[in-house]
Amino acid sequence: MQTMFWPATIAILGGALFLGAAGIFLLAVQYRRHGRLSWRRTITTSMAAVYGFGLFSYTMLPLPETRDAYCRPGVAIPQLVPGRFLDDFKATIVERGLTGFATSFTLWQVLFNIILFMPLGILAVRWLRSNIFTGLILGFAASLAIELTQYTGIWGLYTCAYRVADVDDLIVNTTGALMGAIIAYLPIFKFLSGPVEADAATAPARAVTRSRRILANIFDAAITTGVLFGVTGAVELLERLGGPVLDAQWKNFWIPLIVVAFTFWLPSLAPGRASLGQRCAWLMLTDGQGNPASASRALLRSLLGFGGINFLFHISTNLGEITAYPLLNMLLVIYIALSAFYFIFEANHRGLAGKISSTGFIDRRAL
Repeated sequence: MQTMFWPATIAILGGALFLGAAGIFLLAVQYRRHGRLSWRRTITTSMAAVYGFGLFSYTMLPLPETRDAYCRPGVAIPQLVPGRFLDDFKATIVERGLTGFATSFTLWQVLFNIILFMPLGILAVRWLRSNIFTGLILGFAASLAIELTQYTGIWGLYTCAYRVADVDDLIVNTTGALMGAIIAYLPIFKFLSGPVEADAATAPARAVTRSRRILANIFDAAITTGVLFGVTGAVELLERLGGPVLDAQWKNFWIPLIVVAFTFWLPSLAPGRASLGQRCAWLMLTDGQGNPASASRALLRSLLGFGGINFLFHISTNLGEITAYPLLNMLLVIYIALSAFYFIFEANHRGLAGKISSTGFIDRRAL
């Protein structure tokens, strides 16, 4: 029983960690594609993430302790005869009778493989809004990838295969996905489908509310932090592999400066006049007359607004010797508080940066 449930625990933990790290990015993509967020779509995406980790944990774990752990005669020999499980069914029925067969590992191993792949077919129809044929193809492709990964010892990561690659698993798994795609049309699974919406690019413009502005800032913060984390992680990896070692000033000042420039300032100067997060929320910076803001105003708004705040935040929390960061932190907190207060109570919900630069936001589809 423990063998059945611990992979589920791994799936839940893995899915939770993945959603914690990538959840905001998924919401940004959803908003960019559909023009708004949907609880049903978000819940189904979360379920798909947990299911993906579950598929991995049940088919790949546990991993061997060493590369050669399973390099012994008679271990993990591939089963390449289609329909062998039917012979096993017959043998079990003869040996134990129908009652014994109904509770046998031989039967339940096949049933579990079918059940494991049924959600893939359901998600293909409901989440991807596709059809039964797509569910069948996805089930076959996913199962084939798993069996080949097992057969090759995770593509050479291990010297020998550590799990049995079985052609019957390919057949049974694909059947499970097909069954899932068929039953996905039952009304009980309708809740997995998000609202039917046209491409957000062709949707009518909507009002720019405070909540929408805040959501764009959240997208921007997540994108900047994610890119910065990826860049610094790559730098650390190169250093460990014998590459050039960057000094503290590069890591704590210049890398954040470059990242913020590419995620905030340069996109704000490009046509569309919006940062990456604002573009996901379909926002565009304008002057006081509702026209696209000039490059100088856009840059000033980005430097004084959330782009500058993000840059100061990243360097003030990482700098040590380069500047008196306690003072920088204090000034940053004061400026954020004043800007937030102005944003909340100003009639046009502009922050200090918007007031100083005489700029505002509109839905970019309004032009």
